[in-house]
Parts: sequence; structure tokens; C-alpha cells
Amino acid sequence: MSVAIRRLDTRSPGFDAELRALQHWSEQTDAAIEARVAAIVADVRARGDAALLEYTARFDGLQVARAAALEIDPGELQAALARITPAQRAALEQAAARVRDYHRRQLQACCRGWSFADADGSRLGQKVTPLDRVGLYVPGGKAAYPSSVLMNAIPAQVAGVGEIVMVVPTPVRGDPAAQGERNPLVLAAAALAGVQRVFTVGGAQAVAALAYGTATIPRVDKITGPGNAYVASAKKHVFGQVGIDMIAGPSEILVLADGSTPADWVAMDLFSQAEHDELAQSLLLCPDAAYLDAVQAAMARLLPQMPRAAVIRASLEGRGALIRTRSLEEACAISNRIAPEHLEISSKEPQRWEPLLKHAGAIFLGAYTSESLGDYCAGPNHVLPTSGTARFSSPLGVYDFVKRSSLIEVSAAGAQVLGPIASVLAHGEGLQAHARAAELRLDAAAAGAAAAVPLAERLQHTVRQDVQSMHAYAVQPSEGLVKLDAMENPFRLPPELQRALGERLGHVAINRYPGRCTADVIDALARHVQLPAGCRLMLGNGSDELISLLAMACDRPGAAIVAPLPGFVMYEMSARLQGLGFIGVPLTARFELDADAMLRAVEQHRPALTYLAYPNNPTANLFDDAAIDRIVGAVAQQQGFVVFDEAYQPFASRSRLPRLAEHPHVLVMRTLSKFGLAGVRLGYLCGHAALIDEIDKVRPPYNVSVLNAEATLFALEHAGEFARQAALIRAQRERLQAALRALPGCEPFPSEANMILVRVPDAKRVFGGMKARGVLVKNVEGLHPLLANCLRLTVGTADENAQMLDALKASL
Repeated sequence: MSVAIRRLDTRSPGFDAELRALQHWSEQTDAAIEARVAAIVADVRARGDAALLEYTARFDGLQVARAAALEIDPGELQAALARITPAQRAALEQAAARVRDYHRRQLQACCRGWSFADADGSRLGQKVTPLDRVGLYVPGGKAAYPSSVLMNAIPAQVAGVGEIVMVVPTPVRGDPAAQGERNPLVLAAAALAGVQRVFTVGGAQAVAALAYGTATIPRVDKITGPGNAYVASAKKHVFGQVGIDMIAGPSEILVLADGSTPADWVAMDLFSQAEHDELAQSLLLCPDAAYLDAVQAAMARLLPQMPRAAVIRASLEGRGALIRTRSLEEACAISNRIAPEHLEISSKEPQRWEPLLKHAGAIFLGAYTSESLGDYCAGPNHVLPTSGTARFSSPLGVYDFVKRSSLIEVSAAGAQVLGPIASVLAHGEGLQAHARAAELRLDAAAAGAAAAVPLAERLQHTVRQDVQSMHAYAVQPSEGLVKLDAMENPFRLPPELQRALGERLGHVAINRYPGRCTADVIDALARHVQLPAGCRLMLGNGSDELISLLAMACDRPGAAIVAPLPGFVMYEMSARLQGLGFIGVPLTARFELDADAMLRAVEQHRPALTYLAYPNNPTANLFDDAAIDRIVGAVAQQQGFVVFDEAYQPFASRSRLPRLAEHPHVLVMRTLSKFGLAGVRLGYLCGHAALIDEIDKVRPPYNVSVLNAEATLFALEHAGEFARQAALIRAQRERLQAALRALPGCEPFPSEANMILVRVPDAKRVFGGMKARGVLVKNVEGLHPLLANCLRLTVGTADENAQMLDALKASL
């Protein structure tokens, strides 16, 4: 079956005219359609729900008594997600995850507000704000375009749009009493993409309802999504009242080929656009005439296998072409003239040609990058400019769902500089009030021009806004109190070891930067923890510094950190300070890992770092190893790392360190603070040697002092004493647990650390009562809703624990 696709050659004298004729497509809508759409839009604007019900009954056969019945219950979206096949759900979830990840990175790269202070102290910048509400039009009935739902809704969700409203026609086939055809794939995609409300309306009437609002359908700020001629015309009519994405023409693909890709692959790529409709355009540009022959032969051989063969043939023969060029450089120049929707560079060296290409909706590089992968699951958006509009417009993205406002804050000194400029220009335009407004401020500024900028204003302009809104890490005053709030080892060194340590520190060369001593600490720690072969460790000024270094090392556009909550506050703080996203996943009511929720977060956000505190702070429990193994396995299939924070390992029954060599993407972090050296501030991070070497590159020089290094070496030489202390603390913990369980009104939770989390009737009152009685613990109820009325008690000496119990009993 031959395909009579036109063959063009750039050497032909008439090529330019032939190309112009090939590109011509009239976007003029039938006058009758325009008139009908104008009437529908005006009617819905005037009569609202009543008109909407009439048109829905007339065009879709869907008859309901009230407009509220047009809304699909959110539970039906979740039911659709559960009802589709496992393969379909997996495909939707994987596609959604990739689209979301791409657009999160896009958000980081181009949709953040910014500001700067100029030399006069004036602050200038740009504020980026998500739209309040957007409308998504989705074709319905027999047509099923779940990919369109993902591509339109996910960027809006990532941008932070307040509400996403979807309209989808559900035409009735047969029984007038039926609810219409509700495609489960489309509804499932809506559930995954974050759509909040769905209405079963379509056509021009749906666009009008979104643009002007009715009693049932809320007015939106922008409308996106594909549709037929009536939908496109309606979007043009309402533009100005609301924003729209674009008015799309027929789909297009242009393939630049050097002849190295199998001809069947390219033929099928051309088919993939031609099957959309008869007006779609498929073009192949190649310098090799024999390759063009091979592709045409492949078309003839493959076409009979296509269910939509008639549409494909009409498209290829009506608007397609195989074009022989003098070179690939010339092919690139022609592509720039056409500015296609989809552009494939099907060559051995796609990166060589990509810099020459300026105008295209999406550029697909290399033989393995079929356009269809971009349509469904690669990640970038498939809503692309058509009909040459890629010369000045872009794919749909998060930037389409935000708006930008200029920020201008002129200082007193700045007004003196800018005022004369504005005054001259305003007088020149004959706008005297403009000029006078600038001059009045100029007079006021001159009076105080010599004054220094106040510190408050200086801070406002110079220090990051997110830092200004943060609270510093708080340490509670503890003088005169039994200090059981910070999970410290309550035991000091025996007197003979104190004397030995003091004498040893007296010989340290504190006039020199740290040198060999830190390497000695690394070697001693590696022996102490029995570091597995092939692994290495690095030192930090406490684990806090290591957490910050990890965030710094992994700070790429769109990077995120996932951690269970409640958890150690520094995971989130380091992420925020470094500009990474932070996703907290709530624990269960009994403070266990919600494995399914963690796995969803890992799949959705593809974090650079996933933290698992083992045991957890402030809950003190060890998470279930089976759940942990699932999370480690899920991250193994992606690109991030899992960090086990074993700060409380001296008191725990299990450790992940012996299994470290099994997983090159796993790190184990510990601190000597709980070992008994909280004042030394030394943490260490263990992992595969190649991984530690990369992270160590961002460590500041000399981050561990010679005194701290020497004290650490001394402690490791006397590790038996610290092991004895840890055993005493574990024994005291069990006695304290038993006493707390017997205490009415007190609910202690399991602990594998040197702390115990307890729930009391009124945490604030009990905390205050204990402090008044000389015992300081930690009130953690403000850290997370799950910690309501919870206190964290550090395990102390036998005497300290007795005082704590007495204070607790008296305060309950």
C-alpha cells in the first residue's frame, strides 16, 4: 500500500513557494460556529446554571434536575483510581511522578520571587504569586485523555494554585436517565493530579461557566486544556475576562534525520502525529535521498497495520512531506522557519545540532527519544505551541499558573536620587501631579539625607526574608535545675580520667591548625565502630553540621528532603536554609512509620535525601525494619540517598551500620554527644568511600578543633568507661519506664534511646509544675500535632530520675 506523500528538494527553484504552501493553514473558524458560540457564552453569562442545564441536556443528552448534580463527588475520583487495572494505575502514577518532578524543578528555576537592594538602599524585586483558581477543560465521552489531565493539572498544583476545577463532558448514549459516560482513566488521573472539583459539562457552555461563574461552578482566573472548534472559539471569546493557555492548531512533528535511525522508527514517529487528524502535519528533513526512500517504503509497509490508517493517510498525503536538504545545517535553518510543535533530532550526534535550533515547542534528542514518550511520561509538558507560534511562545508550565508583581520600596536616599529624574520626565509629558509627587518626597528626603540608614531597615533589605521569619534554635536556661531536657549523658568522667585528660589537653599545640589529629580520629572511629570494608567516614562539628553539609552537597534545582514527622528539627531547618524543598510525612498515632505514605512521598517527590532517625527524636522508638527496608529499596530505584541518623545508638538494640556495605545509596550518621561528649561537638558520617569523598568536598577546612580531636581520641581509648555509663543509663531507662507506667495520668511510649516520651493530661501545666519544683524537661507538644500533651524526659542518674518522678507526680 503506497503512500503518496509529497517529496520536496531544497535544490528545486520553487522550493520556497512549495514550503510556504505546505505551511499554510487557515485558523479561521466557521462563521456559523462563531455565532453559535457567542450566543451560548452570552446566555450562560446571563442565566448561569439554568442555561448550563439546558445546553448540557441538548448537546450531551445529560438531564439533571439541579446544577449541583453535575459535580462528581471526590470519592468517585478515588474509586476510579481503585477500579482501573493495576497496569493502568502504575502507568498513571509513574507518569504523574515524572511530570511532577520536572515541574518542581521548573518552579525552582524560573518561578521564584526575588529582590535586591541598590546602592541607595532602595529594594526592588519581583513577587511571584500562584493563581487563586484555574479551570481545566478535558474532552470526554468515548475520548479518553488522562495524559491531558496530568499535563494541565500537575503544573498548576506544583505552582501552588489554590483550587483546580475540571470540566469534562459525559454524553449519554442511549438511556436518557443515565449519568453519562464517565471515563475511569480520566477520573483516576484527576485524583492523582490534585484536581479538587470536577463537573460533568463540556463545550462552549463549560468554558463560559468557568469564565463568568455560575451559582454552582466557581469563576476561575485561567482556563487551559484542549477541545474542539466550539471550545477553541469559546476560549477566544472569554479571553480578557480570564487568561487562557493557547488556541492550538493541528498537531505537528518535524524530524531532522541523518539516516542513522531505523526507517521504521521514523515512519512510526511520523504516524504518531498524523493519526491525530487529517490536518496534522508530519515532516521529515534529511540530506540522504536513499533514506527518504526507505522511510517512504516503511510507511507503505506499516500503514495497513494502523487502526487509524485512513486518517494517517489523509494527513500524510494532504499536509505531510519528505524533504531532501543539502545538509543538516540547512535542515536546522528550515526547522527554525517552520517552528514546529514537536521537533525530533534523530541523529548520532543530536547535541551537535541542538544549539542551531531556536524555535520549537519541544526538542527530542536522539534516536531513542520518540515524541510519544514526551506526550505521556518523560516529564516535560506536552501542551505545546503550534502553527509556528513556537517563535514567540512556550510549552505550558508552572509559569502559566503564577503571576508576577513588581516590588518597589524606595529609601529616603533613593528618593533624592530618583526624584529629580522622575520630575524632569513627568514635566516633559505634561503630568504635573506626577512631577509634584516626586518633588514632595525629594524635599523630605533632603532634610534627612545625612542620616544613616536605621539598622531595622538595613536588616529588612539585607537579610533573607525566610531567615527573618525563622526562630533561632532555642536552648532552655537550666541554672539551678535538674537538667533533663537535652538527652545528655548525666555522668562525668571519674576523677583519675579527668586529671589524665586535663594533662593531655595541656600538651596540645593550640597555636597550630588541626592536622594529623583529625586523621587519627577518623582511623580510631573506624576501628571503634568496625566500619565495613569499602566504606569511609568524615567528621562534622556535631551531626548538625553534617546535616547542613548534606543539604549543601545535594542542592540541585528542584531537590527535596523527605523525613518522618515528628522528627529532628534540623532536617527541615537545613533544607529551608539551603533552598531545598522539605516534605514531612506524619508518623502513625503510635509514632510508627507510615510506610505507604513514605513510599508515596518517595515516588512523588524523588527526594535527594530521605532521613530516618534510628531511634527517632523526640519519640525515642526504633522504626520497624521491614518498613525501613521497603523505603531503602524504593530509594534504590531512584537517584537519592537514605540517611540513618543513629545519634542515640549507644542506647539502642539495633543499628544499620553493619549493613552499610549492602547499599551504596545509604549513609549512617552518628554523634559522640550521646556517647558522653556533648561538649566536644563531634559527629561522623559513614558511607561508601566514593559517596563520602563527594560530600567531604563541601566540608569547611579545620571544622574540628585540635582540643575536640584530642578529647575524642582520649575517650575512644577509654571506651570501656563510656560503655559502662551507657549500660547504667539503659538500666535506669527501664526502671523509669516501669515507674511511669504505674503513674496514673501518665502514658509513656517505648524507648530505645536515653529519653522517654510521655503523654500527660496537660503538658504546659505539668511542664511548668516540674520546672517550679526544680526539674527541667522538654515540652514538645508544639513541635507537631501528634505530640499533643507530650513531654520528653531525659534519662538521668538514679537520684535525678527520682527527683524527676517526684516532680512529675506532684505536677500531674
